[in-house]
Amino acid sequence: MKIEFEHRQAAHCESGVTSNLLRISSQGKITEPLAFGIGAGLFFAHIPFMKINNGPAIAFRTLPGHIFNRTCKSLGIPVTRKKFRSTEKAEAFLRTSLDNGHAVGCQVGVYYLPYFPKEYRFHFNAHNLIVYGREEENYLVSDPIMEGTNILDRYQLERVRFAKGALAPKGHIYYPYRGADISDEQIKQAIKCGIKKMRATCWAYPLALQV
Repeated sequence: MKIEFEHRQAAHCESGVTSNLLRISSQGKITEPLAFGIGAGLFFAHIPFMKINNGPAIAFRTLPGHIFNRTCKSLGIPVTRKKFRSTEKAEAFLRTSLDNGHAVGCQVGVYYLPYFPKEYRFHFNAHNLIVYGREEENYLVSDPIMEGTNILDRYQLERVRFAKGALAPKGHIYYPYRGADISDEQIKQAIKCGIKKMRATCWAYPLALQV
């Protein structure tokens, strides 16, 4: 079972997933840069008391999940989003969503993705990809930072969906409601909303978090 879906490579996982999931309903108008802007993805924080790889935590983008949430909210699109304690329930919901024709976004851990070069693997649990179909026990995966699509078997997908550690995904799955087409006026208003959020964030947070 394979859903009609066009894989497009992107610079960033969440904005890439967002634009790819909204591509059909927007007739291709929601590009990755537009999703990043509407979702107010630009952000800066320098947190010296939080150490990552023996250095201070530095962020140049907003928190994981915010780009997708803000983009859909600004466009007036309802979102389905779930997390799970049970791997069985997580897979059952995934299969039901695919059977109902929904390509879905999944939050996963990077370290155990088999198609990632070993040099790029590290314990980061806020990566995003799209599952757009399955073939028996294998799942069809569109990872927007990769050039092409990939296939994960049932165990491999479960392993990354339930990776342990900071920002553990807990089977996190999400997708936008597939309803009416997104109009130019909706996009125009969403852009204005994104600009306001970005300006407010860039003024407020650096002053609060820089030391």
